[in-house]
Amino acid sequence: MFSRYRSIIILILCLLTTCTGPLPSFPTAIGPTVTPNPHAVPSATPFGPPANTPINPATFPAVTGTTADVPISTLIPAPVPVPSLYTFNAVLDYTAHSMAVDESILYKNDTGESLTELVMDVEPNLWADCFSLGRLAVNGQAASGLKLISDRLEVPLTLALVPGGILNLSLHFDLRLPETDIHHIFGYNELQTNLVDWYPFIVPYSGGWLLHPPAEVGEHLVYDTASFDVTLALADPILPVTLAASAPAETAGGIWHYHLQNARTFVFSASNTYQRVATIANGVTVTGYYFVEDESQAKIVMDEVAKALITFGSLYGAYPYPSLSIVESPFYDGMEYDGLFFLSRDYYKIYDGTVLNYMIDIAVHETAHQWWFGSVGNDQALEPWLDEALATYSEKLFYEKNYPDVNSWWTFRVDAYTPTGWVDTDIYHAGNFRTYANAVYLRGAQFLEALRGRMGDETFFIFLKDYAAQMEGKRASSEDFFRILRTHTNEDLSGIIAAYFQQPH
Repeated sequence: MFSRYRSIIILILCLLTTCTGPLPSFPTAIGPTVTPNPHAVPSATPFGPPANTPINPATFPAVTGTTADVPISTLIPAPVPVPSLYTFNAVLDYTAHSMAVDESILYKNDTGESLTELVMDVEPNLWADCFSLGRLAVNGQAASGLKLISDRLEVPLTLALVPGGILNLSLHFDLRLPETDIHHIFGYNELQTNLVDWYPFIVPYSGGWLLHPPAEVGEHLVYDTASFDVTLALADPILPVTLAASAPAETAGGIWHYHLQNARTFVFSASNTYQRVATIANGVTVTGYYFVEDESQAKIVMDEVAKALITFGSLYGAYPYPSLSIVESPFYDGMEYDGLFFLSRDYYKIYDGTVLNYMIDIAVHETAHQWWFGSVGNDQALEPWLDEALATYSEKLFYEKNYPDVNSWWTFRVDAYTPTGWVDTDIYHAGNFRTYANAVYLRGAQFLEALRGRMGDETFFIFLKDYAAQMEGKRASSEDFFRILRTHTNEDLSGIIAAYFQQPH
């Protein structure tokens, strides 16, 4: 196996020797000028409660000083990442609600600037007594001067990382998972353990590090794409635990091994009560993980998601991942991640046998996020409409393509809330949950419908597919959206844009 990767390792070592350079003045990080509530939690789709109250508020301890080295994973990395490769060796103690993790990050500086530090998001540190950093090293040398406050970990670099340079960052950390409630996914409940945003990751850099604080509504994290190599074992290997994850598993001897390329997150969910149902759509394995009393609903969700994959594949381009996992959860709504989404158990319970209902509609919404969030990323804090409006409008397109006789989607999903507000509202000026959802999700869907009406179906759908193709694997901005849009139409869109957006485009 070593010979297979010898040339890659030599290349990395050569590049590491070119990482030195003059120390530049470090640019000021960009971000909102408001001071939001750091204990707020994300809102998912606009059917949740008007406010969320977090549990176990974090104490946000500061960590400083020198750490010892941690051995790099014994697994030889797969191909050199573009731009990063995250490798994990983790042991999950399902019964004790804890996990020990060795993490290695192969990071390439594609920012175009020399970097004198790295900034990482450590989302578990938002929970009291959850995250414990053991050791951290840069290129095998123990790091010093670390600062961990809230979810921000600053890692000073002894030598500046020049543009195109590569470094390896390795660390060990332990998680003591919080007991969660219906408003949270991360942690454990009586039915499952959910590991989402569970590891430190290097946040994107664009003139400054893109790490925004949490707000009362919406998601605040911004992700670049990376490749993931995850090895997971159970502390008790005979415990009958089923894992749902962002990618298919290779299993051997009670160990799960996962590979996922060009993704923004890697998540998994574990339970000793999961049942499974699966199908294949467009070559993609769709697996529903459900609790035993909800088998019939799980099969329906699986079938409708399979239809959504086919529909969105034809509209937006190929599905970006090898599989899709649907995980039933006591969480109050739906929440998307790469190759996996959570769907509220309440939706399974209130399913009424009709086509137009929350269980199917929100499952379709989260499926659309595999394109609008996963394949095409965006700044979820400052420009949430770029994924949420498109995912919401995708619901309408799903029903239009698969159930043309269902003509009440607008009434069910949008008109019932009489939405107002600006589509380009950020999460820091959105007010409460309902006003945020009305502006970003629902007015966003109205904007796309108006745009389609002005452009005509053929041009509109050619634009959407082109936008998805051009921004695949990237972080899109509003400027990207309207720049690509204007290459597809000469129609005067100024009136439509002015009606929905507070900032001109």
